[in-house]
Amino acid sequence: MLPGPVFPAGAIPGGADVRRIIAVLALTAALWAVFRNRSEPRTAPGPEQTPDVMPSRSGSVVDEAVHEQMLRRIRESDTYLPLMIEETDSMLRRWKRRDDEALRVYLVPSTLPAVTSRRLRAVRDAFSRWERVPEIPVNFVYVRDSSVADVQVRWIRQFTINRAGQADVTFGLDGWLRRGTLTLATHTPGPGSHPLDPDAVFTVALHEIGHLLGLGHSNDPRDVMAPTTTVHDLTLRDRRTAMLLYGLPPGSLRTPR
Repeated sequence: MLPGPVFPAGAIPGGADVRRIIAVLALTAALWAVFRNRSEPRTAPGPEQTPDVMPSRSGSVVDEAVHEQMLRRIRESDTYLPLMIEETDSMLRRWKRRDDEALRVYLVPSTLPAVTSRRLRAVRDAFSRWERVPEIPVNFVYVRDSSVADVQVRWIRQFTINRAGQADVTFGLDGWLRRGTLTLATHTPGPGSHPLDPDAVFTVALHEIGHLLGLGHSNDPRDVMAPTTTVHDLTLRDRRTAMLLYGLPPGSLRTPR
């Protein structure tokens, strides 16, 4: 920092001296502003610095235009994102970009006999399938310490309701996902329960990982993310929806009042 004028202890300047001192102070401040502007690096906002494009309550014209552009892009897309924002009260939720660090997945050890190596492999294959979707900047790595995990995968024998898997996520008011838990069943629900084969486990895991990534339900039964599905792979619409979600900033899409 550039030094300013220094007065001897006890000195009280006055008269013409005051005018000279004020001029020196003004010049010093101007020089410091130029020096600071030239010395500080200027960087464009990266993924971790995504600017808040949502307008404030006083919202500027630019903010409102960006907001409307986002809504129009969602409405005109061949995706199920419009349905998703209805389900989530106009909130987009997703993980932050992870270029250097993958999401840490902890496979909770289970004593259930049906948790075989083939079923565990089916779960890993489902994670890998989502990793191969272009433009989703999220990868996964498996860890042995649950305390550092972003995602935990646990097993139960069966659900008491008509489902074979469940995804639970926590997120902030800004829409960034923070933690996730996948619960997978080894058997179908109901009194006539039977084991889910590895292919069925793969399909269930593929659907639930979609929820883990921030996706909601599709209204087309041909998509993996339909509420009830037997689809064994991601459809083009599944991939388009995920790519659009990760191409938009998270948070509320409510129109400011």
